[in-house]
Amino acid sequence: MEMYIVLGVTLFMMVSFVLHKVPFGVTTMTCCAILAVTGVVDLQTAFSGFGNKIVVLIAPILALSAVLPRTSMIAKISTTLNTLKGKKGMLLVGFFFLVGAVFVQFIPSTAAVTILIVFLSTLDDSGEITANRLLLPLLGVLCAWKFRVPIGIGAANFATLNGMYEGIIADPKFALKMLDPFIYSLIPTIVLTIYCLFAWKLMPKDDQIDQSAFKHGKNVEMLSRNQELIVYGVFVMVMLMMLLNQWTGNLLYLAPGIGILILIYTKIAKVEDVVKNMTSDMVWMIAGVLVVADALGKSGAGNLIGQFILAILGENPSSIFVMLIFSAATVIMTTFLSNMATQTVLIPIAASVALAGGWDPRGIILAIGTANMLAIGFPSGSGEAAVCFAAGGYNPAKVMKFTVPYIILGIISSAIAANLMYPIYR
Repeated sequence: MEMYIVLGVTLFMMVSFVLHKVPFGVTTMTCCAILAVTGVVDLQTAFSGFGNKIVVLIAPILALSAVLPRTSMIAKISTTLNTLKGKKGMLLVGFFFLVGAVFVQFIPSTAAVTILIVFLSTLDDSGEITANRLLLPLLGVLCAWKFRVPIGIGAANFATLNGMYEGIIADPKFALKMLDPFIYSLIPTIVLTIYCLFAWKLMPKDDQIDQSAFKHGKNVEMLSRNQELIVYGVFVMVMLMMLLNQWTGNLLYLAPGIGILILIYTKIAKVEDVVKNMTSDMVWMIAGVLVVADALGKSGAGNLIGQFILAILGENPSSIFVMLIFSAATVIMTTFLSNMATQTVLIPIAASVALAGGWDPRGIILAIGTANMLAIGFPSGSGEAAVCFAAGGYNPAKVMKFTVPYIILGIISSAIAANLMYPIYR
């Protein structure tokens, strides 16, 4: 019964997001309340999203972001970017995508996209290249590049994936090597990056997209030179804590909060402004989405999808067909469940199927481990997706012209790469 309640709540969330009659945060808080009232989760769990480390990270970053527009640096960046926008538009688009691809090798993509929104917001709303047209494609690039390069967290990808199926398939010849995830990801990563470089033009230009989360009022009180130096110092400190996350540990998540406290004590940031930014609709939305996605994973819905996959495969399927099915299932699941929940559910299923069929599991595992990051179709896919949809005010139905081809390309390129590298029949 609980599974069906969770599925119903998820369906309500999807429809409400598309209709967008109420703020996204109100929708997700309604979902949390329903889960608590029906007893699917206890009261503490229903609103535990506000204590999630992602929200602890993002909320103060939003407050820090609101201070940066009061510095002269942002005005200079705005002038430079809008000059590039007029003369070399593709260079500007490529610049943002390159910075994003580098960022997500070192810092959580949710934090990366939140920081990049600050700089996207310096673009004016005229012409072809605007903040709301670049934000979702930027998310597409971040999802394609997330921890792909074997440095930092990306260097441990192979070990993480191996740990999820080595208890099912113990033969060491079927274990992934360190560079396998990187080599495998080259095809889908390049394909999706090229798509985003050109397909951002598919994003809607109409005025119905809410850009209020991008822009801070033009009549802001500018900071003095000494205050600016403090802000820059705090921002650098926060960035370093994120970049050095391998050594800083939980300080990664605490750094933005410490930074905003410094700005409050130095009277650079006003308490009322900080509170407003840290309790915005975006924060409500992310906190709620995390709870719903977690409930969806724990309710058994993931296993239900897994059994459905097994039924589709049938007997003696072709290698490319198997790769396509698992890639498609992964992308569909990660649209509504968290990245980690998706691969945690599907990898043991894939390994079990491979063991029963006498298949090489590595291609399927790599496909799941890559495609599970391609969560751009809906806000519930990941923390970074929730941030982008909230900041851009995107209606999922109205951005399908961009997201659906991205998803299809992601599925096909992931399947082809898996079949080329490790086909199931060897």
